[in-house]
Amino acid sequence: MGYRKLTEVELSNKSVLLRLDLNAPIENGFVTNKERIYRSIPTITHIINKDCSLILMSHLGRPEENNEFQPKYSLKPVVKVLEEILDREIPLYSLEELEKLNQKPTISILENSRFYVGEKDNDVGLSNRLSDLADIFVMDAFATSHRAHASTTGVIRFSKEACAGLLLDEELTALTKVKKNADHSIAILGGAKISTKLNLIKSLSSSMEKIILGGGLANTCLAAQGFNIGKSLIEESMLEEAYEISMDEKIVIPDSVIVSESPDSKGRIVSPDAISDNEAIFDISSNFLDSVSSFIEGAGTILWNGPMGFFEKENFNQGTMQIADMIVSSKGFSVAGGGDTIAAAEKAGVLNKINYVSTAGGAFLEFMEGRDLPAIVALIQNNRN
Repeated sequence: MGYRKLTEVELSNKSVLLRLDLNAPIENGFVTNKERIYRSIPTITHIINKDCSLILMSHLGRPEENNEFQPKYSLKPVVKVLEEILDREIPLYSLEELEKLNQKPTISILENSRFYVGEKDNDVGLSNRLSDLADIFVMDAFATSHRAHASTTGVIRFSKEACAGLLLDEELTALTKVKKNADHSIAILGGAKISTKLNLIKSLSSSMEKIILGGGLANTCLAAQGFNIGKSLIEESMLEEAYEISMDEKIVIPDSVIVSESPDSKGRIVSPDAISDNEAIFDISSNFLDSVSSFIEGAGTILWNGPMGFFEKENFNQGTMQIADMIVSSKGFSVAGGGDTIAAAEKAGVLNKINYVSTAGGAFLEFMEGRDLPAIVALIQNNRN
């Protein structure tokens, strides 16, 4: 893809700064979901086995950018998990402390990158300071590669040598495979807002054979077609765009849904023209899924992003659960991405059966839309220099 890979770089006797995405959810001082941490381990172990010193770097949450330590957003809980996994002590330093060290430990970690003024503005000064911490910069945070921040993009500009980590390269390889293998390819898209997926839908429509919509995306399309969808979740401001999408022959919109007067009540299966004013769509029906099963079974590649309905509720999660089972039962190469999608796949018990699960949300969508990701562009430029 034009960037230098970690496996192509000589690391012996060098110092390495590794940007990871360790932005894990934390409650009462404990990490509640360790998936992103575990996905970072292969790159970490590859580097520390090469007789070099390693500094880890990541953001966490949305602290104030004021150069001050904020306990609520400290990486300390993440460090504890890393220490348990790697079975070694990992000292946590501020940027100033790291800059003053004459000899850096074999492995250490920089405190939350978003503590520092200039991070989000991609400040030249901060980018330069970060690059000075090591001989080589490794970018392995695909989930933040769409942000032109000092710790993701700016640092690459000032690094003599920068490369893609194992996870970032793995992510790009899998997503590129889906984009390029257009034969018998389908996308299954759900979620609440069509505005966040509009560009993705348009982009995929030009390359994929079918795009199956569910959730709020489908609701807005049904409303745009003139159906009375009662109290269903829709985006009123996107009706014109939704109508245009719904006229695309590649777009498949549910012709059978599950509605109810309340998310706590039992639903009933109806066609979109039989919804009462006091009802709302909460899921797609098994009848609709039966009608699209042949698309999924015969797919060469499958992209899944977003739940099909109110999957958090047991009485309205069957559409999402069933489509998850259909995806992993298909012989096609499957890729899933996005927080809600991963949660749904985990709930359905198929997370480990999907061929590739992306750690990213926004970066995943932007890459599939065909947009340039600033950090990837910077890596390619660094390789050319």
